[in-house]
Amino acid sequence: MSSSGILLDLDNTLYDYNAAHQPALEAVLSWLTTRLQRPSEQVRNCYTEARRKVNHDLHGLASSHSRLLYFQGVCEQLQVAPYVIAVEAEDLYWQVFFKHMVLRPSVIDFLAAVKGKPIAIVTDLTTRIQFQKIAHLNLATSFQAIVTSEEAGHEKPHPHIFELAAAKLQLDPAVLCMIGDSWERDIQGALKFGMRCFFYKETDAVKNAADGADSQAAENSHLITEFSDFSTLATKI
Repeated sequence: MSSSGILLDLDNTLYDYNAAHQPALEAVLSWLTTRLQRPSEQVRNCYTEARRKVNHDLHGLASSHSRLLYFQGVCEQLQVAPYVIAVEAEDLYWQVFFKHMVLRPSVIDFLAAVKGKPIAIVTDLTTRIQFQKIAHLNLATSFQAIVTSEEAGHEKPHPHIFELAAAKLQLDPAVLCMIGDSWERDIQGALKFGMRCFFYKETDAVKNAADGADSQAAENSHLITEFSDFSTLATKI
């Protein structure tokens, strides 16, 4: 069965998120340690707590991923005015992040092979940053639509973000397929609409699956295809 259109996750599906995030975070923590003249362990602990609090307080919202809010929290814990430092820290984070972003192998070939099908990016996080990622990866002309959790008001797997993407493609959700790396957010969200799902697993060791995934996968095996290489995917869509 061929899908009429594609919903495609961005972070950690089209590129390796951690390969960009880790050097970006380390660069900022090192910079904050020097800028604030505080012990590196203290700065790191403040970041961990700030991130935890923002994720908890803003759960389900795009702003729960805001690096600016994380760094604001660091400053406030250390009783430092955040107005300049948090902005500079966020700018540094994304500067280093973009420097380390690299498309996964065969993504370009995959997009060329499915060029006749409409594609919508369906992604969590804030709109401006996700737009910048797409531009940085030189994919600005590869998709017909994008829906961010900031625009939708909900993060995956909430139904509205998938419904909005389908509406932008002017297609019924049931005739779409979903490609993503998160079992809980991408796959479970799409299965609620009866979409065919392509579950990206980088290695056998990285399952990225929620509790109970195996039983649900067995139940919906006709709708789920696992893959680890984009070069093998185009013929299955």
